[in-house]
Amino acid sequence: MLLLWGVSGGLLADIQVPNYDFSTATIEPFYPGASVEKIKSDKAIQSEIYEDAGNLKTYKFKLKKANYNLDIFAQAKDDKITSMFVRLPQYFNHDLVLTDLQKKYKKQDKFVRKDLSALYVWMNRDGSNIIYHGTCSLSCFPMFIEVVSTDKAVIPFYQKMNLAIPKW
Repeated sequence: MLLLWGVSGGLLADIQVPNYDFSTATIEPFYPGASVEKIKSDKAIQSEIYEDAGNLKTYKFKLKKANYNLDIFAQAKDDKITSMFVRLPQYFNHDLVLTDLQKKYKKQDKFVRKDLSALYVWMNRDGSNIIYHGTCSLSCFPMFIEVVSTDKAVIPFYQKMNLAIPKW
């Protein structure tokens, strides 16, 4: 009887999926239109120039929180961010990240699923396109969020990365 109580006593525990206090509000200061100088003035954020092509620069920002660190890559033209890319930790919960995006931007405009991976796209929200990629193995987790200005002159990160990958 004591063994049964010990097993069932553990079932009363409140189990919540941790997302380590992450919400999309954490990365909104890096969205298109934001000032690079304003971000660099924040002492909690480390920054370095990753690529310099004159008035078009790519920055790498390190955002440190209590339970996680994020490397945020942002393209900027004349001190204004035009696109940003952040790779999210795989121990984050996909459902919580997607729900947070859907609360803010409503239902996605495009959705593509291939095997256990999905791409969600919100078109023209506040002058930006939002791309979110999540995937599953034993559990589902986020891969990245990219926010790109709707300005056609801006080359999104995913296109730049495709150009950087060697063609066999």
